[in-house]
Amino acid sequence: MKPSCWWLVFVYVTCLHPSLILAIKRIIVNYSSQNLSSVPPGLEPSTEDLDLSLNHIQTLSGKDFSTTPRLHFLNLSWNVLEKIDMDTFNSTPALEILDLSHNRLQNLSDQPYLLKVGNLQFLDLSSNMFSVMALGKEFSILKHLQWLGLSAISIGNEDFTYIANLTLKTLFINTDKLQMYEERSLMGAHAEKAIIALSNKDLDIAIADDVFASFKEVEFTKVDSEMKVLQQIRQRGTVRTVSLEISKVETTWEVLTGCVNTILSSAIQQLSFSELTMTKMVNGRPVSSSRVLESFSTRRATVTQFIFNQTELYDFFISMPARNVSLTQTPIIFMTCPQTVSKIEVLDLSDCALTENIFSVGPDTECSTLTNLEKLVLRGNNLKHLGPLTSRIHLMSSLKYVDLSQNTLTYSEEQGKCVWPRKVAHVDLSSNGFDQSIFKCLPDSIRILNLRNNRVTTVPADVGVLEDLSILDLMDNRLLDLPTCQAFPNLQKLLVRTNSIHSPLPGTLETCPHLKDLDLSRNPFICTCALREFTALINNRATQTPGVTLGHWPEGYRCSYPESRSNSMLKDFYLPEISCNGWILAVTILMPTITLVVAISLLCHRLDVPWYLKMMWKWTRAKHHAITSQKKAEDMEGLRFHAFVSYSQKNTDWVKAQFLPKLEGDCGLRICHHERDFIPGKTIVQNILRCIEQSRRCVFVLSSHFVQSEWCHYELYFANHQRVMRGMDSILLILLEPLPLYLIPSKYYQLKAMMSRRTYLEWPQEGAKQKLFWANLRAALQANLPIPSEREEEILN
Repeated sequence: MKPSCWWLVFVYVTCLHPSLILAIKRIIVNYSSQNLSSVPPGLEPSTEDLDLSLNHIQTLSGKDFSTTPRLHFLNLSWNVLEKIDMDTFNSTPALEILDLSHNRLQNLSDQPYLLKVGNLQFLDLSSNMFSVMALGKEFSILKHLQWLGLSAISIGNEDFTYIANLTLKTLFINTDKLQMYEERSLMGAHAEKAIIALSNKDLDIAIADDVFASFKEVEFTKVDSEMKVLQQIRQRGTVRTVSLEISKVETTWEVLTGCVNTILSSAIQQLSFSELTMTKMVNGRPVSSSRVLESFSTRRATVTQFIFNQTELYDFFISMPARNVSLTQTPIIFMTCPQTVSKIEVLDLSDCALTENIFSVGPDTECSTLTNLEKLVLRGNNLKHLGPLTSRIHLMSSLKYVDLSQNTLTYSEEQGKCVWPRKVAHVDLSSNGFDQSIFKCLPDSIRILNLRNNRVTTVPADVGVLEDLSILDLMDNRLLDLPTCQAFPNLQKLLVRTNSIHSPLPGTLETCPHLKDLDLSRNPFICTCALREFTALINNRATQTPGVTLGHWPEGYRCSYPESRSNSMLKDFYLPEISCNGWILAVTILMPTITLVVAISLLCHRLDVPWYLKMMWKWTRAKHHAITSQKKAEDMEGLRFHAFVSYSQKNTDWVKAQFLPKLEGDCGLRICHHERDFIPGKTIVQNILRCIEQSRRCVFVLSSHFVQSEWCHYELYFANHQRVMRGMDSILLILLEPLPLYLIPSKYYQLKAMMSRRTYLEWPQEGAKQKLFWANLRAALQANLPIPSEREEEILN
């Protein structure tokens, strides 16, 4: 058999009766309502709490719980138990809560299994088949017992002898099947509180008589409609009871008001009703006693009559002479103002159906008789507008605490100015519909403000200064940033858990010099550079700054974005300064770059890389030009030379030693040289023109001597004229030495124009560079010229 709902996590269990003070918060193994006839075998050794209620288990053997040494809670109620072996609980030394109610056990004097449960704190044996309530000797060892539930057919004077030395917290007696009660029998039991489930028989009177004489706290359930048991208070000379609770009763308005007046004339200080049903709302008696109760409360009251005088009902409760008055979970829609100055100091009207017209006297008159009221609780009503509500309570001059939570309250300036009592220090406005406008409707004297679970998105900058505010709760709102303390200079505790704060500004905390407690947990932090400084600040405050407590640190502070950091804790979030500081990042990137550029520039300068690049560019252009401008074979007719060289006589050595050998010998080019190729007998001009016409290119070796030569000038002139006639770029300049333009005579204006708008080759002095120079020159001069025949040579010559 498997348990249904095997693990019920964090379940609160209250055994038998709601007044039980022993509640557990544990993991329970639940075998309830499984139609079991015996305890299931193989229970886990880790089992601490076990529910076997609502089954058909008849007997318990010594081996049933042998595997559960950690068993703490055991519920066997509503079975058919008749026998429990004395060794049943040998292996359960930790058992503290045992519920055996509603079974068929028959002899209270013979329960030997109790000898093995010395740590028991709660024991319920009520609603069994005991004939007498004579407790056996085994009850005397239950030194830790706090709650005991019993029932029997008869109760006698000696029944509680074996627990006479015990003082229980609660004694529960179910008299449903009681047939005989011996007077003064309950005086043998000692407990702080007695809970008596009455039987609506004459025996109830005798039991109530003894209960009032023996116990300080008394609770009666299932009281008859005439409330006869309460009449014993008036007849007894001595009443030990100071706290009386009546639950599950249906009565008339006349009987209820009469019984309340009876109790007011007794020594009882605390009176409460729960699950009260009122019928026949007529002939009620007003409060006639001036004795002041410590507290008067009514919970879950209803009226069955549809039409009745509601004002009489409200007046009765609000006129109650008690310091603490509570009327809760009751569908009242109004509460009147006391006709005389009230003694009420605490008034709880929570979970009703009240509106902001509460206590209203007239259009221009507010309630002025609740001047002793210090605490007002209107939680869970139908309140909607805060402005008018403050007018209802502003004459309550002693009011310090106001709870208006769990309503649908809002505030806007259209509602008018808020007028609070001057002593209000604690206001609970949680679980309403307030936005940031609420900060314009707060009392100046406020010290504690609870605005949890509202719609606040920001704290306005124009809020009036609240000097006394020390605690501000803004949890579960819609805040986008951390509020500053400029309006709250003495704030000590700030709670902004579960909002929409992504990247709070670090300077905000600097405005809160007195802050001691801060809770920023469960916000969707965006872990980027914007959060870096704030994270460092709260890290410092959480670990180093004395006197500052960061709530739920570090588990409650996690990144929501980016995805790579999602759900990681804020204490582990780190971004280096360089990632977030633009100047540092720029310097870090630029410095190596600049250094590299400078180094490369120096290296290039050292190795003369620009010159090489320049020459490589020229060579590339020359090759490209040679390919794109290559002429057809018929266009090459008449050309004998690749180039005609023009130079000054003073540069003859370079031409003969470098130029001609490199181009003619190594490159196989045909160069027209005047000393070799000029035809004797012809004029110089004729030879120059002939050589230019028969050469594909004209190479001019420029130097300071070149611009001083007249013949060089003529050659340049004729070559330029031939370039224009041919329509092709046939001139190539070689700069043998630096030649500034200002050194060139004005008559060489054509040379100046050429040097300013076209590239030229520079002769390098370093031997390593000269190979590239010759390669560029060869690329510029290379062409497939036709080889002239001997006959053509003769004709041309």
